[in-house]
Amino acid sequence: MKTFIDVFYGIEYDKLFPMSKKAGFDGFFSGEIYANDAVALEDVAALAQKHGLEWETSHATGPHCETIWSEGDEGERYCDVLRANIDNCRRFGIPLLVVHVSPDFSKQPKFDLGIKRLESVVEYAKIAGVKIAFENINSPEYLFDTLAHFNDAHVGFCYDVGHETCHTPGVRYLPRIGDRLCCTHLHDNDGKGDCHWLPFDGVIDFERTARELKTCDYRGNLTLELAYHSHYGKKYTREEFLAEAYSRTKRLQKMINGK
Repeated sequence: MKTFIDVFYGIEYDKLFPMSKKAGFDGFFSGEIYANDAVALEDVAALAQKHGLEWETSHATGPHCETIWSEGDEGERYCDVLRANIDNCRRFGIPLLVVHVSPDFSKQPKFDLGIKRLESVVEYAKIAGVKIAFENINSPEYLFDTLAHFNDAHVGFCYDVGHETCHTPGVRYLPRIGDRLCCTHLHDNDGKGDCHWLPFDGVIDFERTARELKTCDYRGNLTLELAYHSHYGKKYTREEFLAEAYSRTKRLQKMINGK
């Protein structure tokens, strides 16, 4: 298994890339603030090449993703944003775009309307040679039904263990859709908020997570999605934090492999 990382708060990419490479990571994924900014992505690409890091995925633009499922022009405009995200993936050789599936239930979401919109986005991505991975957020049934609708190898599942714990407690995604898993967002939290702590620093049962990843025969990357919070700054320098992050990732890998 290769190891990847994004630290979306507290460590800028010009520091993150050389330090994560030194720590042992194979590469990174770029966060949602970059997905629709080709100028910023050019700088990211240059840094990645300089430090010999592989670009695993791009996180799609986050704001307004919920509008896909509701009537109105906003949903159509968000689909245009996703197509622009896909164009950037193709331009910079990013193989996979991670997309949130998170309807706003206060706006009377309509599943059929959202799927019709996503059909055009998925087809656009297929032509571009970019895979789509739908990520779990707050609505398990919408995710399950979306993946069931797009039942082909070009569409998969991004498993966010932190979202599972704090947004949909009691729901286990891997036993249900682990066969569609193509990438991971790994981090820890207190069960209440999306803290993006280092694995093993919160309440998430990574023993169970490791068993479930092994059961679904996952052979892809282990990818951390972290924030360098102030309490980490009191304990670790940035370089020490990334070394610790890599150590935690290898610990999880050993658990998955049963070692």
